[in-house]
Amino acid sequence: MKYEAPWWLPGGHAQTIWPALWARRTLGPPPAYVRERWLAPDGDFVDVDFLWPCAAAGAAPAPLLVLFHGLEGSSRSHYAQAFAGVARERGWGFAVPHFRGCSGEINRAPRAYHSGDHEEIDWILRRLAGLQRTGGGARAPLLAVGVSLGGNALMRWAGEQGGRALASADAI
Repeated sequence: MKYEAPWWLPGGHAQTIWPALWARRTLGPPPAYVRERWLAPDGDFVDVDFLWPCAAAGAAPAPLLVLFHGLEGSSRSHYAQAFAGVARERGWGFAVPHFRGCSGEINRAPRAYHSGDHEEIDWILRRLAGLQRTGGGARAPLLAVGVSLGGNALMRWAGEQGGRALASADAI
């Protein structure tokens, strides 16, 4: 299926700017995130914003959708709020791990994030997978998506995993 831009929104620049300024981000109120600060293996920190579903008693654990944001993005980005709205509508949890320096606070270490940072993606995914474990050892689904730079870092992680990517996804 070929994409055809609406007549009133020609060109890639306009199509990029329009949703950032005017598109509806969510149905209902904006997401009310709960922030956790995780101590990274190198002694620095990573802030993760969560949106947890209201679980019904006895219900199966909800999937967790993880968004790796784009360059200078955050949980406040228009696309993050849109993903949060979709997760909320489906009864899923949602998490946005902020790349270093993108959570609104300068990090302690001189290490910066980059589009090939598969080691940090691996550490974050493993930690999030641990949160998805249930009492019986089973794991609720963990879903990951990346936008722009975050998508590149996530795909680099998958590439570094090689044939282990699917097994890793099940194991982590």
